[in-house]
Amino acid sequence: MVEILPFAALRYNPNKVSNLSKVVCPPYDVIATPEYHKLLERDPANLVRVELPLSQGKGDRYEGAARYWRKWQRDRIITQDKEPSFYGYEQRFTVGTEVFTRRGFFAALKIERPGKGHVRPHERTFPKHKEDRLRLMRATHANISPIFGIFFDRKAQAQKLIEERMTAKPPLAVSRDDKGVTHRLWRWYDPVAIKTLTQVLRTEDVLIADGHHRYETSWNYASEQDAKDRAKNKRHRAYKYVMTFLCPLDDPGLVIQPTHRSIRWSVPFEEWQKRISADCAMQSVDSFNGLLSKLRNAGTQPALGMIMEGGRLFWLKPKGGKSHTLPVVHLHNRILKDIPLENITYSQDPRQMIQNIHRAEANVAFLLPPPDKAVFAQICRGGTLLPQKSTYFYPKVGTGFVMRSLDGNV
Repeated sequence: MVEILPFAALRYNPNKVSNLSKVVCPPYDVIATPEYHKLLERDPANLVRVELPLSQGKGDRYEGAARYWRKWQRDRIITQDKEPSFYGYEQRFTVGTEVFTRRGFFAALKIERPGKGHVRPHERTFPKHKEDRLRLMRATHANISPIFGIFFDRKAQAQKLIEERMTAKPPLAVSRDDKGVTHRLWRWYDPVAIKTLTQVLRTEDVLIADGHHRYETSWNYASEQDAKDRAKNKRHRAYKYVMTFLCPLDDPGLVIQPTHRSIRWSVPFEEWQKRISADCAMQSVDSFNGLLSKLRNAGTQPALGMIMEGGRLFWLKPKGGKSHTLPVVHLHNRILKDIPLENITYSQDPRQMIQNIHRAEANVAFLLPPPDKAVFAQICRGGTLLPQKSTYFYPKVGTGFVMRSLDGNV
């Protein structure tokens, strides 16, 4: 059984911060160095100072983040809501020329042992990222950025309530980011909203779409706190829950994009051909644009593109008809099975893959089609972990719209 609870969010005080766009930021794992410095200059209270602290002199960078966090609360730049609430969250964005709207809500999600129970991961993680997030959590005692969960809403009860509430009243806050995504936030603390959303989630699984490192870190942090906590009743301790954005699987704005791979592994073409031809038919493609067109129109077929040194292009289609897995699984389990992870570079931009080859940083690249949502959900519910960076849920959930203390009770 999945348990969610409303929580009293920590939010930027509109009496102190008139433009939310100046202080929110993307999650830590997608902030490049130029963007980081741009965010620093945007506002002295931009949350990037806490979400992604960088070393400054000899001081501990996590303690530096905690000093900002405590100061902003003392100065009432960030304040806490009085009523525990669910927070409706909408993102409006474009992919190519198509406009999408993704809707869901923020809640406190009860943490389960990773890989067990009804909160299901879908990707493997990197240990160094978990250590980074754990140190930040220890310093701030807070969820600064949320994880992203997908839930099954078979009768569309949650989706209906979310849409009705978002159209009935104006949002609490609005922001537009540098990628042109519009973010809107609502607060719902009435019994009907809380009961409906809680009951829908209670009977379904939650698939972790994004934030695997933060989820596993939350479990580790909760284990540490639980060992030190001498209270008799610890059931609703705040550290036993993690702030989560929850979105229905059938939401029309739930867009999953692929993450492509470039490989640094210099072997003759015949070696790649040997690896591939056992399971896939290799079809030569005349142009890069032609390869991109095949990817866009792949539909549910488990095929992928390949770029070789020298500019040779191929379309790889598994033999034996339709597969019940994703192309990224086939790629890692068969073609890349013995290649070290440090030899693999990831990007959502297929042109970046070509640049890696031109700069001699890679010898071959594999371009993947968008993952099929139904196949993705089936794999996750079956308990299978996908390779790292198998999916990219676009856009990322923003950081700074709601935050959450891990002290006391929910």
